Amino acid sequence: MATPFKLDHDELARVALELRNAMIKFSESVSGSYEQEVADSELDHLQPLLMLCIAKELEEPFPLLRYVNPRVFGDVLSFPEITRPYYELVHAMYGGMSDEEFWDSEYYKECRLPRKMREGR
Repeated sequence: MATPFKLDHDELARVALELRNAMIKFSESVSGSYEQEVADSELDHLQPLLMLCIAKELEEPFPLLRYVNPRVFGDVLSFPEITRPYYELVHAMYGGMSDEEFWDSEYYKECRLPRKMREGR
């Protein structure tokens, strides 16, 4: 039986848009640097997931911390204007579960991509 959850699609959309915009702004501010390469690479990697959230089409909780290398957001991109929306998105993707509930759930243990990403839509 699936662990019950309730995704707040409005919150997911808001935070995903905020993160995307913060990463774009940061990338532009460090143009031509190593930091820009990292920001652009991570944004490309996150873009399909961010678009699902912005379109309010994420169907189940997702372990974002396992999908993205946490070192990137704790090192090269460790600026509050980026990390705050990133960690807000991490928690919004828990679907209303506490940390412990999420870690015990199949969504964390199975670490599957969202269905629309798995099916290439």
